[in-house]
Formats: sequence, C-alpha cells, structure tokens
Amino acid sequence: MKLKRLLIAGAALALTAFPAAAGALSFWHAYAGQQDKIDFITFALDEFAKKHPDITLDVVAAEQSAYKTKLNTAMASGNPPDVFYTLPGGFLNAFVKGGQMYALDADLAKDGWRESFLESAIAQTMKDGKTYAVPVDVDSVVFWYDKALFAEKGWTVPKTYDELMALAEKAKEEGLVPFSLGNKDSWPATFWFQYMEMRLKGSGVVASFVNGDAGATLGAEGEKAFQTIAEIAQKDYFPIGFNGMSDQEANMLFLNGQAAMLLNGTWQIGASADAPEGFELGYFAFPSVSGGAGDQSDVLAGVAASFGISEKAENKADAVTLLKFLTSSEVMTKYVELRKTMVTVKGATTEAAAGPVLYGISNELMNAAGHLDSFYDTAMPPAATNIYYTTLQGVLDGSVAPADGAKRLEDALKANK
Repeated sequence: MKLKRLLIAGAALALTAFPAAAGALSFWHAYAGQQDKIDFITFALDEFAKKHPDITLDVVAAEQSAYKTKLNTAMASGNPPDVFYTLPGGFLNAFVKGGQMYALDADLAKDGWRESFLESAIAQTMKDGKTYAVPVDVDSVVFWYDKALFAEKGWTVPKTYDELMALAEKAKEEGLVPFSLGNKDSWPATFWFQYMEMRLKGSGVVASFVNGDAGATLGAEGEKAFQTIAEIAQKDYFPIGFNGMSDQEANMLFLNGQAAMLLNGTWQIGASADAPEGFELGYFAFPSVSGGAGDQSDVLAGVAASFGISEKAENKADAVTLLKFLTSSEVMTKYVELRKTMVTVKGATTEAAAGPVLYGISNELMNAAGHLDSFYDTAMPPAATNIYYTTLQGVLDGSVAPADGAKRLEDALKANK
C-alpha cells in the first residue's frame, strides 16, 4: 500500500476529496495535533501497508475542530472522501439523512465482525435499524489531579460537590487555578454542564429529545445547571481568558502544576505523557450533588469516534477491508496501549495495554455506574450542537443569563435539526 499524506492545520484550507482510482482510497482522519493520536494512526497505516500492498491510500489528516468543518464542507459539496473518521450521533446522522453513508450491515454480518464489538457501542452508530459506521473508542469523563500535589498540600479527594467547591477555594488561596479549562473550541465546558444535569435530573436527557419523546425537557434542572457553572466562572475558579484558551494550553497549566484539577476525558492519560518528573496522574468521579434526582454513580461516557464509508465510494470492498483492519483486535489493542483510551472491540482493552489508571476507571467507575450517558454534543443534531456551544460560552462569560440559556438550548433540541 502506498501512502500519500496531507496534514491540514488551518481552518482556512479547503479539503476536497477526488474520486479514487481502482485500488485506491481517499482516507480522512482527525488523528492530528496530539502525539498519541499521531503515533496510533502512523502504526495502523504502516501495518496496513504491509498487509495490503495492493491498496493505495490518499490520506488527509486534520485536528478535530478543523476536521469537522472541512468534512461538513466536503459532504455538502458532494465530494466526500471514501473512508473517513466521523463522530457518532447527530454528526453522523446528518450524513445518513442526506443519503451519503454506506450501510455496513451486510459486511458486519460476515466472519463475526459485528459480534466483535460491544453492542452498546455499535448501537451508537446505528440509525433506523442500519449501521453506518464502526465505533472505535469509548471515552469517559472524570476529574484529574496530581497525586503528588494533593499529598503536598494535604488535600483529599472530594466526594460531594460542596467538598469540591471547598477544595477549589483552598486551591485559589494557594495561588493555583482550581480548575483548568480551555474552552476555545467550546466542547471542553460541555462536561461541566452535562454532569450537573446528570446529577440534578438524571441521565438520558438529550437522548429523549433525539428520540422524539413528547415529554422531553431539560426541566428546571437545566437552568440550575447553567447557573451552577456560571457561579464557578464568577468565582474565578477557571483560568483567566478560558473561553479563548485552547484545550492544549489548559492541559499545560494542569501538567505544570499551575492548575489543581481538570475535568476531561480519558484521553487525558495520553495527553499527560509529557508531564514533568514527579507528576503522578490521579482521578476521581464527578462528586455527588446534594438533593440531585439523578443516579449519583452515573458516568459521562460514550463512543467518541467511528469510521464510515461514503455511499459514493467506488471501491467499497477495499474500503471495508480498511475498516476491518482498523478495528481488528491487534490494532485496537495497540490503540489502547498508545492512547490509553478504552476501545469498542471486545477483549482489546487489556490490563497490560491499558495500564492501572485506565483499567481502574473501567473497573471502578464505569462498571459500577448505574448508567453511561453519551456526550450531549455528539448526540445532538448539528444545529442544536452549535447553539449548545455558543449558549454555554455565553453563560460562562456572563453575556447569557442561565434561564435564557436553558430556554435557548431546549428550543434547539425540540427543533431537532
């Protein structure tokens, strides 16, 4: 297999997929901008080249935020790549609704391919009974902290939200940023709102809108969730200028000991690989909220990435070959080893590959959770996601009142587009 690689770093550059020649595929992915992502895709494509020298890949890589914009542009223009990385939920479903995705069910039925996936994971890439992508990884969101820093300060892991806020005040008094947050790309702050809604109201809130439930509502809890995180911002518990700070910059504040805690996904394990000597990564669950109606053990977790095939792809057999290879046990176990992220292929998240932190999250938090609630922003249809992002940024900077934010988001979810 021959590889042609193109890295798109800037949002101003346009990506256009051209029809592939026989034995060739265009392949787009978002494994760029972070070393563990690059290490994984380099390994996977190099191994694919060894096993399938007859298939040529034209590879385009882009960082996540730029990638979503460019893929949407390519799909809208009618020039999609043959095989591509996509988010599950509303992002994928928009392409399905437009008739742009190849249904994989006939291929998944062969050689036990469908059975190799966790059923709860592959369900997140289905629409109206058909499967349009194969899920790759499962991420969960927890609080991260430096065990060495906590030991030095004599701090203990908070179990309740009140304890969390008391700890944040202590960190601020010590001259630290209590919670690192880089919300330039909007998605990092979504974890704060979603966990508050989960603790106050329960899991499955956004799913009820997406599924068309007549009684779907954020409830009074939606406004309270917005109000709660607005108060955190008002207390200066987030970094100065957090809405204009990238998640990578926020990560550096955390790793360098300038911020005490970080609410982020399990990809943080890979992102902490370059932490300074003496840093010891620890985690704890989002604390319980007194009086909350939700199951306080629930975990924000879901399929974070998947791969699909364009309906327009001419070489669908080769495209399926690529997807089968990318989701093979060998490649997925390497994914866990390199990225320290749980995967959707049964038996691939081994203790040896995962390491103690990820394996502990899987066994201690996820297995004990009453429910796993999928990421709101990926579950929502695209228009609602955009409103969610802008509303959340506005609530945090004080330009949108929590009550207005809750109404704006609920209206967008009811519109279901």
